[in-house]
Amino acid sequence: MNRRQRIRAIARRGRRLVACHALAMLAVGSTTAEAQAPAPTSGEPSSVLGGGLRMVTSTSKATVLSTSPVLLVVLHGDSPFRNPDYQNRFAARAAAENTDVVAVALLRPGYTDPQSHTSDGVRGLANGDNYNAVNTDAVADAIGELKRLWHARKVVVAGHSGGAAIAANILGRHPELIDAALLVSCPCDVEGWREHMYQERHANVFKGHIDTLSPIDLVAGISDRATVAMLVGSADAVAPPAISIAYQAKAASLGKHVTLVQVAGKPHDMFLESDVFAALAAMLK
Repeated sequence: MNRRQRIRAIARRGRRLVACHALAMLAVGSTTAEAQAPAPTSGEPSSVLGGGLRMVTSTSKATVLSTSPVLLVVLHGDSPFRNPDYQNRFAARAAAENTDVVAVALLRPGYTDPQSHTSDGVRGLANGDNYNAVNTDAVADAIGELKRLWHARKVVVAGHSGGAAIAANILGRHPELIDAALLVSCPCDVEGWREHMYQERHANVFKGHIDTLSPIDLVAGISDRATVAMLVGSADAVAPPAISIAYQAKAASLGKHVTLVQVAGKPHDMFLESDVFAALAAMLK
């Protein structure tokens, strides 16, 4: 047998081994409702369409997934001074620390990440205007599409700062979409938050009327079956605890299932803290 023949023989044996392995995997898959998924990573950038806007996503999956996993959608904050990607790290950690979870980090409308991927839409001025009806409904539509794509049995949304405001808006406007929401450092009373920011920074961008939605005005629309947990740092100088307290108090007065925990000493940027992941784990079960 010459060199070329030996190479061909090796290639044939390799193809037979691959085919046998594939058949074995199919046989395993046919006898269980769970399928092996890739190890958790930060995810390859992809996208999802919602409300006519194409939004960038990064998907991380738990090591083992059922045919109907829990869908976690992660929304970043306003990030006025840098392009956000911490939502991707949040999703990757959530998938790594929990079972049967698909965690999708969604880049909000108009935003660009550090790798220069950009979602459709208008980013705005990071003064609350990105929480408007167009963007809120587009994100809600995207979550619905992700739910269909993954055949999710449960939808959980974790939002930080402005992302929490959008999640809360969705709770009020699309009450049947989200089963549970984790709202961290939420400017859930936009008018009150803008007044606070103007007093703190004296920036005219926080003065006057803007076309947006405020979660505190939409509390009555929250589904009675939805579970909502709020976390805020006691040292949050951007969206101080009083704002979350006001939102939770109004929700409680209307019989909604909204809890609030103040985390001692934590600032506004606490989304990647262990307290947040502990609260999230309870929702993902």
